[in-house]
Amino acid sequence: MIFLNQKILLVCSAISFTLSGCISTTQAPARILKPQEECGNVQVPIMGILDRPASQAEVIGGAVIGGLIGNQIGDGSGKDLATMVGIGAGAVAASTQRQQEQVVVGYKTEYKCRTVYK
Repeated sequence: MIFLNQKILLVCSAISFTLSGCISTTQAPARILKPQEECGNVQVPIMGILDRPASQAEVIGGAVIGGLIGNQIGDGSGKDLATMVGIGAGAVAASTQRQQEQVVVGYKTEYKCRTVYK
């Protein structure tokens, strides 16, 4: 029983030592922060649209997926034909899709204000 009490005492000591590192010894007094408005010039991005054709990897991926789907259709030589049609259809479908994404094409300077607390 004495050994168990020593373990408990050791664990409690370790916990209190660890927690004592979390307590600040130099506590600054509370301050009231007041809202202030800060204004100035900021750079704001100008967005545009990038319109690009499908990449070779996307066309090849479309052909592979189309071939796999076509391979599930038909039997014998019909299966081979369905696979070939799937490859062609997948490649055409992928190549006709265009990717559009927003990109930054420039910046403009604007005068803006914001509220900060000091």
